[in-house]
Amino acid sequence: MNVEREKICYNALSRVFSDGAYSSIALNEFLDGKCAEREFITRLFYGVLERNITLQYIIDRLAEKKPKSSVSVILKMGIYMIRYMDVADYAAVDKCVELAKILGKGGVSGFVNAVLRKAKTVNLPATGEVPDYEYLSVNYGLPVWLSKKLIKQYSTAFVEDMMRSEELRTHIRLNAGVDTGRFESELSKTGKLNSSKTEYGYYVTHNIINDLTARKILSARDYAVQSFASTVAVHCYADGLKENSRVLDLCAAPGGKSVYLAGLADCVPIACDIHEHRLNLIRSYANRMGVKVEVVENDACVFREDWSEKFDCVICDVPCSGSGDLRSKPDILLRRDAASVDELSKLQAKILRCASRYVKAGGKLCYSTCSILREENENVVESFLAHNSDYKTVDCSRFGTETAVEGAMLSDKNDGFVRLFPHTHATDGFFVAVMKKCGKEDMS
Repeated sequence: MNVEREKICYNALSRVFSDGAYSSIALNEFLDGKCAEREFITRLFYGVLERNITLQYIIDRLAEKKPKSSVSVILKMGIYMIRYMDVADYAAVDKCVELAKILGKGGVSGFVNAVLRKAKTVNLPATGEVPDYEYLSVNYGLPVWLSKKLIKQYSTAFVEDMMRSEELRTHIRLNAGVDTGRFESELSKTGKLNSSKTEYGYYVTHNIINDLTARKILSARDYAVQSFASTVAVHCYADGLKENSRVLDLCAAPGGKSVYLAGLADCVPIACDIHEHRLNLIRSYANRMGVKVEVVENDACVFREDWSEKFDCVICDVPCSGSGDLRSKPDILLRRDAASVDELSKLQAKILRCASRYVKAGGKLCYSTCSILREENENVVESFLAHNSDYKTVDCSRFGTETAVEGAMLSDKNDGFVRLFPHTHATDGFFVAVMKKCGKEDMS
């Protein structure tokens, strides 16, 4: 029995679970040259990560003792295939039993067989049977700590709608000078132009990208894979900037926002990071897209006197929990807990304070995260504003309103911030705040 694709998926998942590897890196490492089964492997790989807590819940109810990590990975793959994929139950069981043998775990093949044959007998808790936080945790794969936070900050119904939202697709933006008419003409032939076009780009599949590049409709320089949320953020940054404005991006790697902003605002941003290998990512990105970005090694937490009040726009797209990226990067949940969010919020506040000293009078300070937690968003910005009376909020909320999906229930807050969610904007969760540094005339 051929279980090559299952073995590839197992190896990639093991790198994530056991070695702490990032999901995208681990998957690409083992998918190299395996394009024929890419779709199946990718779906199984990310499905297991996204449903990890749900799958563990099922295992706990079928196994008397907690199996070793390696065996758990096999079981989670099998349960996911049986409960969430179009794979016959017997085929999933047979494949996983064979996989155990090939991996040198023949001694547990009987155990794997027994657990998987009962995989469908476990019922997940229904609404009202358990506390809401447990219901969301088990049914949607959220850690209990995060489930509790989200319910407190939003509501059970809001969180469930968010977790039920459609699976996110790959979003691209076209570079300046690309024949958008020709691109859209080709995209319309797939019958997906109307459902694919966004305010700033297009949702596409890897097959469409591969086809268009193979037929030379697109070159590597013509487009960039960039989430819709990220493009919205860049338009918030660019709003009101004049040609050749001085722009500083303090946490720029891997460079997508700086590169996009360079073309959009006709400027040469200074893009920073503290690590050389991440600076190389920015350089590579800028070179591929054919735009000019000045790359500088810099610690965003340490003030530089030579940059004091020198910039028209300073961007803090700060390190965060990534709680808005759960659908596209589910392995985030393996590395975060409530304590780490508290530490991140302190770091974010420190970066914002330092960044504010680089903005000239009349310039603007932009703060953004791919988080949906208020500790990292509103709380950080509101605390900063409370201690810095020379800064005032600039209303950029229209960028969120204009891009909302039809029928979405948007926030009734009138604070000028942009808040994006999967079920309201069909994109990753994201937060943007823009603040203006007031001159003397603004303070009077």
